[in-house]
Amino acid sequence: MDASDTVSMPTDDDRCTRERTRVTIEREPVKHSRESSGAGLTRRHFLAGAVGSLMASVTLPASGRAQSGPADLATAPKKILVLGAGMAGLTAALSLHRRGHDVTVIEYQNRVGGRLISVALAGGQFTEAGGGHFRSNMPLVLEYLRRFDLPVISLNDGLPRYLIDGKTADAADLAAWPWDLAGAERGVSVSSNLNRYLYMSGLDTETVLDPGWPDAATLRRLDQLTLRDLVKDAGGSEAFLALLDAHGGTFTSRSPALGSMPDLAYHFGDQNLFRVRGGNDLLPQAIASILGERIVINAPVEAIDQTGSRVRVMVERGREFAGDAVISTIPFTVLKEVDVRPRWSDGKHRMFHEMEWGNTVKVIVQTRTPSWIAQGVHGWPMAGGDRSWERVIDITGNEPGGHGNAFFYLNDAHAEAVLARPRASRAAEVVTAFRADMPDLFDEVIGTQVFAWPEQPWIRASFGGPPVGGGWMIEEWTRPEDRLHFAGDFTTMKSGWVEGAIESGLRAARQIDSAAPAESSQLR
Repeated sequence: MDASDTVSMPTDDDRCTRERTRVTIEREPVKHSRESSGAGLTRRHFLAGAVGSLMASVTLPASGRAQSGPADLATAPKKILVLGAGMAGLTAALSLHRRGHDVTVIEYQNRVGGRLISVALAGGQFTEAGGGHFRSNMPLVLEYLRRFDLPVISLNDGLPRYLIDGKTADAADLAAWPWDLAGAERGVSVSSNLNRYLYMSGLDTETVLDPGWPDAATLRRLDQLTLRDLVKDAGGSEAFLALLDAHGGTFTSRSPALGSMPDLAYHFGDQNLFRVRGGNDLLPQAIASILGERIVINAPVEAIDQTGSRVRVMVERGREFAGDAVISTIPFTVLKEVDVRPRWSDGKHRMFHEMEWGNTVKVIVQTRTPSWIAQGVHGWPMAGGDRSWERVIDITGNEPGGHGNAFFYLNDAHAEAVLARPRASRAAEVVTAFRADMPDLFDEVIGTQVFAWPEQPWIRASFGGPPVGGGWMIEEWTRPEDRLHFAGDFTTMKSGWVEGAIESGLRAARQIDSAAPAESSQLR
């Protein structure tokens, strides 16, 4: 099934019990699973469904759309084309729409939301194939959730079990850790140790989230370092780095120090986790309900022509759109193959080809109960190690339904190993390997599914960011190319997070109209 064939949308007024059509998921035989209804919605049906069902559940002004007073409207409205209906594109479009500009959003897939993709499970539960959770140090996300009055589920932060070098220990039992940690690292959690090493390196988990971070001096200092370099220079041991990789994913310590800082700040600087009850993709769908038929779906971009008086965007099946300016949120993995005239500048061409992109596979697991709680482990993550299953995330929290809700988060070599297997056995092999190592954490498995990001044709990867020595990209991705502006969470230091996507979308909107709202005030 191709990603452009189906779409997940609510079909009734209850956000928490809605049915969905299928997304690109490989399904193992599922016991007690709930099949989603429908497939291949047309644009008209998609938009009618988005508006009809969401307007009943979203708190908006009385007229059902964003309100603008005379002082709020642009004196010279423009025709704006936004490429991509993920959170970056939707927030940019809404910001400019709020100012009175004529906005059209052109989306590759037949669904909105980009990397927010929620999947129905048994018992009314939902898992997240894309962005799995939010944290309270994401103020833009919080504002949008509040404005749309979306209900949330509380999640647990990670209290995992680690398996490294054949040795197992629980995060809750610091005294029993068997690894050869430095003296100052003993009796202290992974998070506390990491925050100490960041402090010793002149960093903290609040400053690095500021939109203006890094300054020029910090960029020069960190640009050539990996996180491993930073931690080692501050006195970190190899054993601690192995624990850090088990906790955060095997890519963590070898990540560029510059690009990894905001990600570490989110994961290790805040313990308040939550997600939207009924699925995180209710957030982009709520924004889409305001934009309505300004969103065009099933429209992969083939060419962008800026040589005339207006920018022309050509999409599949010979369709064409024209505007005064364009905001592109198309991932660079795909954008670099679009026919652009005039050709890309040297800086953009280099950035498109040198940005690093992660490969991630999620193996979704639903169990009869969240049995790991009884073993004293839980949360984000609830298990991690140097094994083929890499990391297990528990997103059950206080979600109703009674079942355990978790997924394996596999990256790079582990993801590639899964993708090399026959589709029918991908999930089973990962779950079997995990149960052999930690047999007491899962009780009866009632369903498994697989979502492979490298196989999604509209992105072909999971997340992008600058490599070591790639700090120059920070300025490059904010610089427009004539009338073409750039957004997306890969054009911000907050790569991979909805907060960064929103921030980048609002930034691009303000490049076109400096009076465009900078936050959810656009919804008032």
